[in-house]
Amino acid sequence: MRLFIAEKPSVAQAIADNLGKIGNSAGVIKCQNNNAITWCFGHLLALVPPEEYVGGKVQSWQIPVIPQDWKLSPRQGGSEKQIRIIRELLKNASEVVNAGDADREGQLLVDEVLGYLGWRGKTSRLWLSSLDDESIRRSMATIKPNSALRPVYESALSRQYADWLAGMNESIAVSRNLQALGIPGSWSVGRVQTPALALLVDRHQAISDFRKQEYYQVTATLDGGIKSQWRIPEDMLVDGILIDRHEADVVAGRVTGQPCQVEKFSSKTGSRAAPMPFVLSSLQKAASSRYGLSAAQTLEAAQELYEAKLTTYPRTDCPYLPIELHGNAGNVLDALGVEGDGVNINQKHAAWDTGKVEAHHGIVPTGQKSGVALSQNAHHVFSLICESYIRLFMLPEGFESREAIFLFQGGDRFRATTRIVTEKGWTRYGKHEDDPESESVTDGELPVLSVGETRRCISADVLTRQTTPAKPYTDGTLITAMTSIHKLVADPELKKRLRETSGLGTEATRASIIETLIKRDYAKRIRKEIHPTQRGIDLIGMVRRVAPEIASPGATALQEDSLADIAASRITMADFMAGQIQTVRRLAGALLKGKLIDTVIPYCECPACGGVRCLKLTSKAGKLYHRCPDCNAAFADKEGKPGIRFESSASDADSKSGQPAPDPGPRCPTCKKDTSRRVTKTGKPYYRCGGCGSAWWTDRNDNNKLGSKWDAR
Repeated sequence: MRLFIAEKPSVAQAIADNLGKIGNSAGVIKCQNNNAITWCFGHLLALVPPEEYVGGKVQSWQIPVIPQDWKLSPRQGGSEKQIRIIRELLKNASEVVNAGDADREGQLLVDEVLGYLGWRGKTSRLWLSSLDDESIRRSMATIKPNSALRPVYESALSRQYADWLAGMNESIAVSRNLQALGIPGSWSVGRVQTPALALLVDRHQAISDFRKQEYYQVTATLDGGIKSQWRIPEDMLVDGILIDRHEADVVAGRVTGQPCQVEKFSSKTGSRAAPMPFVLSSLQKAASSRYGLSAAQTLEAAQELYEAKLTTYPRTDCPYLPIELHGNAGNVLDALGVEGDGVNINQKHAAWDTGKVEAHHGIVPTGQKSGVALSQNAHHVFSLICESYIRLFMLPEGFESREAIFLFQGGDRFRATTRIVTEKGWTRYGKHEDDPESESVTDGELPVLSVGETRRCISADVLTRQTTPAKPYTDGTLITAMTSIHKLVADPELKKRLRETSGLGTEATRASIIETLIKRDYAKRIRKEIHPTQRGIDLIGMVRRVAPEIASPGATALQEDSLADIAASRITMADFMAGQIQTVRRLAGALLKGKLIDTVIPYCECPACGGVRCLKLTSKAGKLYHRCPDCNAAFADKEGKPGIRFESSASDADSKSGQPAPDPGPRCPTCKKDTSRRVTKTGKPYYRCGGCGSAWWTDRNDNNKLGSKWDAR
């Protein structure tokens, strides 16, 4: 039996449709010619937490935790059941085909399951960039040995290990440092999330520090309706602007009514082709600008379209298209209902270049019809993708740019420019978020002039303007900043190195990074804007005091370069990981032992565990409460001291009304104290230790045994 393992059920279904589906059974689709297809649900496995390596809560002296043999365990949910299904299917398999998504994570999530289950048989790779029938047939014809993708797997594995080493150890280090000072709770530091948070904090600080500054410009209207602006001498400018009103008034008075000569005149024609097809980051920017969608919403919509076979693979960073797709362009345009109106099937845009296509190509419609009902967001994103594709078959925009320099007798120079569109081309079709504003500096006419020609100044006005602060990030502009991180790096050598290749995170991960920051209360959305919370500002401040490299976007972008080098076999995984281990030892040590803050919050005795570091804090709603960093217990405030414990307040009230207290649970393996059985807000049972505060899910059979442990950080 040849067993295909897809990344998700929808992809498995698309493959089955092309292999001759016979029937379904639990977790598998049987097909003709002894083929079978099963699937994952994204990553079925996760690296176990540090507590599993040290046998309990990680103590300060154990940081950093550097696993010698990395361990995986099934994720919560239905992962264990699906892994059991795959294990049984492997017993009868003669060949396995990795049909994970066509990227490094898709490579990893299937390969790690095979490794976890001990598969050593023949393994192939199906690389799908689109789920339409024709693309699947082409990919089936080019199945390759899975070993050819070994560098891609090692790149993904290196990313996974590096994220774990940095995220786990540095998060615990910060938390332990602050807990020792009497500040409770856990803090989260990440290889990508912390530099991304630093972008938000720096923008917030720049806006907070901004002070308005008035500045001035002189505009002169010449006969013939020509509007021009004063070319202010460099020695009069302060930070690029004129702040002396008197100088502007003098020039305006000096040129009014006076003649001037054309010192220079130029006219150039040019053209501007339609923008390249979307990659994920540019699609997220456009969807944020036009429809107010978050990066995660855009990715979810693009994935929905991909699984509906309407568009190609969304997690791409390459805008180019293989020339063979051009042969099907007529069918795609027909399916989109495009006729005439400037669309020419023979138009060849620069995007059609097979030699520049990398692992994936730009996001384009497939031309297939789908009977699946789409979400509103998917409709919005589909319209953007179709609009971008149609413009590839339209003429470039044609324009003429004119510039004139006028010299007055007193030596004052004024400049006029205009941009005349001679052919609208692709710009007639809708609106494009990346379309720059008019390059014209004036609103007036600028006819063809001759050098030496005389004009007269009819009037001159002094314009008063104010500087404006930078705008808060939106999902779209933050994604753009993460993609073009070189623009925010001051070091010229590093900027040069980052300019062409590096970004913060990847196309596939940037949206989730933003959502993680919001989920962990380091950032918040205010309408379309993303702002750092005070907690996020505090974290970046603490990190920069002792280990600024962690918050450096440039350093993290260079790590992404190294991961790309592993995928391209330019460096080895062993060399990369050796550097990562050395770095995490240094940075985790700095976070653990460095002086993160100057002040210590007052605390009192904890009623639950007897610790003396229970802190008085303020909730988001402005209410006082108390939390213990030793057992993580939280209490309502009662006259300035800990009162009813939050988690047990309901059961305490029940006790007073004659209702039973929480059921006792198994003994805690860490501190040997009793646990109690509780229920989450969503109705899921779990056990909580009253001593150390650790928590576990109930075991699979719910027979009064501890199941998987919660993250105890």
